[in-house]
Amino acid sequence: MTSFFPKRAWWALAAFSLVNSAAIAATPEPSVPYTVAAGEKLIVLAARILIKPSDWNEVARFNQLPDPDVIRPGQTIRIPLRLLKSQAVTGKVVQVQGDVQVAGGAAVVGSTFNEGDKLQTGANSVAVVELADGSRVTLQPRTLAEVVASRRYAARDAATSATTGWYSGLLRLAQGTLETLASKTAQRATPLQIETPTSLVGVRGTEFRVAYEDPASGEARTEVLEGKVRADNPAQASGADLPQGYGAVLKPAVREVTGVELLKAPDLSGTATDVLRPVSAWTLPEIPGAARYRLQISDTAGFEKIERNVVFESTAALLTGLPTGAWFAKLRGIDINGLEGYDSVKPIRVVLGPPTWTFTDARLEAAADGRHTLVLNPAGLTNTQTLVATVTEDAAPYAQVFSSSVAAGRRRVTLDLGPLQPRKVYRLTLDVTQTDGAPAITQRYRFRALDFAGWTENTLEALPAGTP
Repeated sequence: MTSFFPKRAWWALAAFSLVNSAAIAATPEPSVPYTVAAGEKLIVLAARILIKPSDWNEVARFNQLPDPDVIRPGQTIRIPLRLLKSQAVTGKVVQVQGDVQVAGGAAVVGSTFNEGDKLQTGANSVAVVELADGSRVTLQPRTLAEVVASRRYAARDAATSATTGWYSGLLRLAQGTLETLASKTAQRATPLQIETPTSLVGVRGTEFRVAYEDPASGEARTEVLEGKVRADNPAQASGADLPQGYGAVLKPAVREVTGVELLKAPDLSGTATDVLRPVSAWTLPEIPGAARYRLQISDTAGFEKIERNVVFESTAALLTGLPTGAWFAKLRGIDINGLEGYDSVKPIRVVLGPPTWTFTDARLEAAADGRHTLVLNPAGLTNTQTLVATVTEDAAPYAQVFSSSVAAGRRRVTLDLGPLQPRKVYRLTLDVTQTDGAPAITQRYRFRALDFAGWTENTLEALPAGTP
């Protein structure tokens, strides 16, 4: 295999474990296993996989081989990364929403990136990239990262005796937040790592966040959602292993790296599904230990596009200006250390709520054939909206009997309720929709059908909130 090893990438890879002189003394040199095949000799093997064939003697010393001329089939030896041939490998962009750039140009799905390329997202913009080992990294809004190293080494897998690629990757986060889902099946020559100006996080787990949002303080944070990571503070020659469910804030002037348990995911089961305009206030649940709350709003369940990314200090979130329609809300707590906890996601709707629209003088009319209509005077509606009436049975499973609609922006409207059985009790749902289909607040009533041809007023009984 041809050797590609630019000086810049070599020093970046060396930084994986050798962050300072103290770490050099304490950390084993990065290496990968190689399973010896029948008939192989070290000097022949060196000519095939090492940058300098003459380094076969270093491999012998590294493995403390008593006789470098004797290696046996099935024997596993370790090859230092600095001696192995390697090749730079590309990653690709798999999701793009908003203003996303790769290497200074606009990114699209399928764009590739190389060592040295910068990845950047603008406000309310998100990108998901896939590294060459299958790991996926989400760049949250206002994030700038650089692909310092993306490299593959060739060696025989000690477990399968098959030729495989061992991957080493390093991303440098200059600003913002990266959320990483590391591949569980990848063969890694070194842990996948994310570096900030003041921290180095090595991935031994699968799902974690790294944030560097305040360059003035130099503080970085990491939160482990699944697996385990190693968080190092190079300035203090210190670090700690962080297990699943823990995080740490790394400060340049503080030696200790202390793991703190992350806040639990909030319970959103009791929160409202409808956010009512024009106030657009959504009451958040209290999260024990939370000093603040991060709320993200997206129109997709996977949060590929972030419409809102805001932090609140109270449990009253104002979503003023968010268009009517269906959304997904993601909420997590932030503790006094600035560490962000586990997420909960809930579908919500932004709808037109009272007193945005009301009605008066509701009159129920019945014809001789039993067909009923509802006549009323709506207020607060426009010609861009439609009023929809749905009649159902008043007992489970609340089967639909009839539905009709009418343009809402009139002084007086008539809604067809269909042919109904005399004196039978029904339920009536009144919905308002925009021309784009976005719903407004639903109003629900109970009424009794007339047993005569004629009309009556004030027969609608409002159903209490929570009525099935």
